[in-house]
Amino acid sequence: MVSIRDAVGAVEMTPEKPFAFSEFYLNWEGNLVIRRELLRNLGLALLCVFVVTLLLLADLWGSILVLMCVAMTLVDVAGLMHFWGLTVDTVTTIVLVLAIGLAVDYAAHVTHTFLTPHENSTTKSGRVVATLHRIGSAVWNGGFSTFLAFVLLSGSGSYVFRTFFKVFFLVVVCGLFHSLVFLPVVLS
Repeated sequence: MVSIRDAVGAVEMTPEKPFAFSEFYLNWEGNLVIRRELLRNLGLALLCVFVVTLLLLADLWGSILVLMCVAMTLVDVAGLMHFWGLTVDTVTTIVLVLAIGLAVDYAAHVTHTFLTPHENSTTKSGRVVATLHRIGSAVWNGGFSTFLAFVLLSGSGSYVFRTFFKVFFLVVVCGLFHSLVFLPVVLS
């Protein structure tokens, strides 16, 4: 497509400039920019996650840990998408950017609860145990109810709905793992 446009663009015609067009170019045009757009949008969204969690948690280390959990969730999802037969296209790009909001929720709740004072816990390990007792089941139930909200999409014949299910399933599983297993270990 690009080489054809370059060849046609090199032709000097006056007063009109020729251009090459095909219906297939619409998809190809999107494929030319989709990776750059995905990385830019993910980067901006992660920056927003960091700034907002820094403002709301008022703790630099906690915000960095939340950002790390969200970034690791996205890396896991992107890697597992390959094994599930998904490629980077318009649908997966949109769903991945939406998934950031879901992934930040789990980690932010655990981190916020860890940062709030606990009555009988003075050590970090004790605070982690108190955090998991206090918020762990609520985060798990939130992830499970989110899964129940979109599980019916798995049987759909539509590519968009199946992709939405696959990516959000991976986000819920990886996000819960990083928030309820990885994050408490790092916090302790």
